[in-house]
Amino acid sequence: MIILSLVGMCMASCIQDEPLNAEADILQCNLSSDKEYLVTASDTLMEVTSIMNNITIFVKPGCDLSKRAPRFILTEGATIEPASGSVQDFSNNKTVKYTVTSQSGEWKREYTVAYYTFISLPTHFGFEHYQLNESNKYHIIYEEVDGVDVMSWWNSGNPGFCLASSAGPDGYPTVCIEEGYKGRCVKLTTRYAGSFGKAAGMPIAPGNLFVGTFNVQQALKAPLAATRFGTPFVEEPDSIVGYYKYIPGPQMTDGSYNAIGGTDDFNIYAILYENTDENGTAVMLDGTNSLTSPYLVLLGQMPAKDRKNTSEWTRFSFPFKAMNDKKVNKERMAKYGYNFGIVFSSSLKGDDFTGAVGSELYLDEIDIVCKKNDK
Repeated sequence: MIILSLVGMCMASCIQDEPLNAEADILQCNLSSDKEYLVTASDTLMEVTSIMNNITIFVKPGCDLSKRAPRFILTEGATIEPASGSVQDFSNNKTVKYTVTSQSGEWKREYTVAYYTFISLPTHFGFEHYQLNESNKYHIIYEEVDGVDVMSWWNSGNPGFCLASSAGPDGYPTVCIEEGYKGRCVKLTTRYAGSFGKAAGMPIAPGNLFVGTFNVQQALKAPLAATRFGTPFVEEPDSIVGYYKYIPGPQMTDGSYNAIGGTDDFNIYAILYENTDENGTAVMLDGTNSLTSPYLVLLGQMPAKDRKNTSEWTRFSFPFKAMNDKKVNKERMAKYGYNFGIVFSSSLKGDDFTGAVGSELYLDEIDIVCKKNDK
């Protein structure tokens, strides 16, 4: 009996001594109360990635923004103020600041939440706006539309590279720099992912930039599935036009970081796809199926013959072509039934972690030319 009592006391002591969770993050935003106003079904449970301090929620016209009540899924034991599910006024571009406090009480994190009537992806990108993430480690590139800073369109693999590197902001794969064709531009560089990345079978990190989201929690387990492409789009794209420079790195390596022959190449492509299936279930393409999905409607990709190594700004243009014998349905488009995504990468075969460290792709003044715009 004494022994059992001592064991019980020991177990109680261990439980009491277990440290409280120090994380203070919003993991997901539950918008089920806004379901009838959301643009796509996939928005009902919005993932909040580690790089997001600003949460932007888009709704259809007619939604009363003065009475919205988003609910939040937090890290274990954390609390939030104002309370999750409390009614807040987001009308007239008002934002609400939410403060998450960790279970331990030691850490706090502030989020700014905003509701806006749906803003379609712009058709011109000058890459003039960026900010550092909350830990000041890497660049987050964003667009400004009608005076509103929209953080949710562009994403990159920078958060994944952060897991394996202690580089400063300029040493990350995706950065915004001053030497653009006009003003600033984006620079994508294939980087060595260090001993940690090599041990994980991901020795290089190509510079990339894409319209969509990046799930850093999946970055090590399923890196291709971690990149989810696209956002609702309400115009039919006809072609992509822009300016680029490309300088390949000196040595190609394979997925095991062994030297191989050949010269690195880059990739630029764009997709339009159906964002719900036959049953109305949300569809979101990712790095595993963005070029092969049966829901793909249009594909535009810069041809190999046009991808040149050049240190001078060079104009490019390529058209879209129909996929899977599909055509754009105007009625479906009016109901936000298509997603559009555009993808840039400094190493063409970076999906297989094959490429050349030091390859650099510069991009600026990108235009989505749409049929009705008749540019």
